[in-house]
Amino acid sequence: MTAAHLETGSDDPQVAEALAAEYETLSPECRADPDRLNRFLAPDFHEFGASGGEIEYEGTAQRVAAYTDPAGEPIRAERVRGVRLADGLVMVKYRANIDGKWSNRTSLWRRVAPMQWQMFHHQGTPAAGPDGTS
Repeated sequence: MTAAHLETGSDDPQVAEALAAEYETLSPECRADPDRLNRFLAPDFHEFGASGGEIEYEGTAQRVAAYTDPAGEPIRAERVRGVRLADGLVMVKYRANIDGKWSNRTSLWRRVAPMQWQMFHHQGTPAAGPDGTS
């Protein structure tokens, strides 16, 4: 998705940049390319996955690439919104559907250079879908 498709709820350019980075990491093209995905992950990246596991930076992009079809469907994100917590720090929240499974997601992004953001924390929590099933 491009920045034109972002749901920001804000005119804050930092929020828009972080949301654009989040959407990029949800694209199958990015997820299937470990070098591309690694550019968006901070060296201190940490995730609490929807599976309940904890995931660190080392090897994350390679694991994601191993199960991603670059021609596949992008992760479906709904109710995407972001808020600037401080200069250069943005929290992104949304609901995601991956292969029919819903989760609530939160990412923390830090600006590392002008127009360049890295995710340093992510959490996915299983959630019921719109019809009440997960």
